[in-house]
Amino acid sequence: MRTCISFNVSFKQIFLGFYFIGWMSIATPLVAKEKQTLSIGFGSCLHQDKESPIFNSILSQKLDYLIFLGDIVYADHLSAKEKIPAYEKQFQRKEWKSLRKQSKFLFTWDDHDFGINDSGAEYDDRELSRQIFLSYVQPLMPKDIKFGANGNQGVYYSYWIEFQKKKIHIIVPDTRYFRSPLQRSYMSYLTRKSNYRPSSDESQTMLGEEQWVWLENELSKPSDLLVFVSSVQVIPTEQPFEKWNNLPMEREKLIQSLHKAKSKDIVILSGDRHIAEIHEYKTPNERTLVEMTSSSLNLPLPFLSLEYDSEWKLGNAYRKENIGRLDIFLENGSLHWKSMIQDIEGKQVLEYKFSEEKSVQ
Repeated sequence: MRTCISFNVSFKQIFLGFYFIGWMSIATPLVAKEKQTLSIGFGSCLHQDKESPIFNSILSQKLDYLIFLGDIVYADHLSAKEKIPAYEKQFQRKEWKSLRKQSKFLFTWDDHDFGINDSGAEYDDRELSRQIFLSYVQPLMPKDIKFGANGNQGVYYSYWIEFQKKKIHIIVPDTRYFRSPLQRSYMSYLTRKSNYRPSSDESQTMLGEEQWVWLENELSKPSDLLVFVSSVQVIPTEQPFEKWNNLPMEREKLIQSLHKAKSKDIVILSGDRHIAEIHEYKTPNERTLVEMTSSSLNLPLPFLSLEYDSEWKLGNAYRKENIGRLDIFLENGSLHWKSMIQDIEGKQVLEYKFSEEKSVQ
């Protein structure tokens, strides 16, 4: 009897979630082509039980878009319905209403809002978790977004922005719903930490067959700038935590796919790490892939050893609360961009500037 009551109440709460958040779904349409600069904020790891002073800095910038890269709540539960109180608490923050008036929102999920720590397709309650996640975030997003190839698996999607007669293509894959279980490292059993080793199993996947077909199709569409959003890091291979390189053949497949993408330039946005970093990687044809990692919005872990050296990393990591910003603009008729990491007060702490020499025309 107790289980039945809990189940019914949970779905009632989902319905109320739609009702409660519905008023936040109305925003002034962004006419990107009339603006001189298109500004996109991005960040991850926003704990529902912690204060978020960085929201004040975000509000002051009046960003056109905000991309939430995952872990919008921390609600690790084997039963997805137990996540609902965390979503309720998160979206009761008064700042959401103010942010929604000036910015459009895009969301993806990561392990803590998807299932449990570092989980993937092995999470048994993923279907209900998807329903709950979308019941809270979908009313906040542009109405024309369609999730998944058939609308019933995963939360992957793409979104187009027209800016000064240029096309910006935002691709948001789902790195959770279809992902194969990870291989723990030997040290993880000794330290009891979630460290992983690259898998040599060719059958393991990050995206699943159906999503890979979708992604290849999206990458074949011409654009002036491709913004590839990943909840976990793509380029780094050295750090022992979650990343694409835990499934190295999938990482190589992705890099080759980005290498062939019909876009003049690419920038990768990622989260998850509780630090901010910049990585730069050159593909065999000298195409430059830049990855901006922004984490976390209100949950830094300054006392843990999270930073690792990498041959592709530019400078040092930033370990305190941070938000990423991508500015896109025209100069001499060409599309340019620059990206930065800002601290809790809006001060720039890391920066990457676009260069004509680094784009593929």
